[in-house]
Amino acid sequence: MVSYIHLPIVALCSFILLAIWRLWICIDRLGFMREVSRRAPTMFYGHLLAAVLAIMPLLITAGAWSDITLPHQTAPINAYLAAFMSAACLGGCLLLLKNTGERLALSWAGSREGALRFVAMLRIIDAAELAYALQYVHEHEAKNGRLIDAETVREVSK
Repeated sequence: MVSYIHLPIVALCSFILLAIWRLWICIDRLGFMREVSRRAPTMFYGHLLAAVLAIMPLLITAGAWSDITLPHQTAPINAYLAAFMSAACLGGCLLLLKNTGERLALSWAGSREGALRFVAMLRIIDAAELAYALQYVHEHEAKNGRLIDAETVREVSK
């Protein structure tokens, strides 16, 4: 039995996969793939897991529509069970991508902008952390005196 409830689910999964793919292609073309995957590994792995969850409804739909029986099954998968599993996978995918709405886009220009925004955000975070560290060091030096003397550093480095 063919269930047409899979059509909107498959369409939405296709758009999600396309948006994830375009974002990471743009990050790679900008040359920041290593930096982003090193500094934001949870985003990389989260998008990877979301892509796997977005592929699952495509496979479930193909299996349900072609009436494939898996090993140790007497009949093909029930259409309602297949629709429920597809919707659950789509829900898990959307749950993983709940904070990436601004970065994922369906156009190349939007994907480039999202990639640039993310790289700029990482750079701004670095600058803010550096500014805080410098402020802390200056306050600590003002209170306790200089921590490291320049002459001792030169002597050690020789």
